[in-house]
Amino acid sequence: MRVYRALRDAINEGRLAPDTRLIEDQLALQFRVSRTPIRDAIQRLQQEGYVVTPDGFRHARPMVAPLVDSDADELCGLVALHEGHAAAAAAQLPTDRRLELVAELMLLNEAMRKEGAARSPSHDRLRDLDAAFHHACTHAAAGPRLLALLDVIKPQAERYNRVYATLLLPKRIADAAAEHDAIVRALRAGDPDAARRAVETNYGHGAAELTHAIDTPASRDAPAPARRSASLTLAKKRSDAR
Repeated sequence: MRVYRALRDAINEGRLAPDTRLIEDQLALQFRVSRTPIRDAIQRLQQEGYVVTPDGFRHARPMVAPLVDSDADELCGLVALHEGHAAAAAAQLPTDRRLELVAELMLLNEAMRKEGAARSPSHDRLRDLDAAFHHACTHAAAGPRLLALLDVIKPQAERYNRVYATLLLPKRIADAAAEHDAIVRALRAGDPDAARRAVETNYGHGAAELTHAIDTPASRDAPAPARRSASLTLAKKRSDAR
C-alpha cells in the first residue's frame, strides 16, 4: 500500500510525468523493497487507469498514462455522475444543514469570483477554490462507497486540470462561477434533480473546454513540462515522511 500510494501521488502531482516508463528493478531499489510490492502496486494502478501498457509490444514496460482527450472526457463524465449523485443527496439534507452548506458554497464561489477578477489571478488559488466548492458539496451527504469511488477517479481528472489550468481558468472562471450559482440555487430549493443536473452541466462544460484544449494543436506544448523525467527518489522520501 505504501508503494502504491507513493506512485499514485507522484503521478497525480506530476512528479512522474505522462509516458514515464515504470521499471520494476529501479523502483524496487529506490523504495528498498522486493519486486513483489512494486508489481502489485503497478497492477493496481493499471486497473485504476493511472498506468498503461503500450499495445503491440510483447515485452513492453508499463508507463504512466498519457494525457489524451478521450480519457479526460471519460474521467470528467464519471466524476460528474458521482458528484451529481452526491449533490442530489445533499439537496435532501435537513433544512438547517442544507442552508449551512449553501452559505459555505456561496462564500467559496464569491472568493473564486473575486480572485478571477483580480489583475493577476492565481491559477493555484482558483483551482483550490473550485476544488473546495466541489469537495464541500460532495462530502455533505455522500456515503463511504461513493467517496471511495471518487478517491480513485477524481485525482486522475485533477491531473488534467493541473496541467491545463493556465489555458482553461482565465476563460472558464466566469462561466464556472455562474454554473456554481445554479448548484447553490438547487440546493437552497431542496431540488435533488436540479442539483444533479447543475453539477453534470458544470462538469460537462469543463470537459468540453478541456478536451478542446488537449486536441488543439496550438495547446499541445502546454503539458511539455510535465513530460520531463521525474525523480522517484523524491516520491519515496515523501512517502516515508508520511
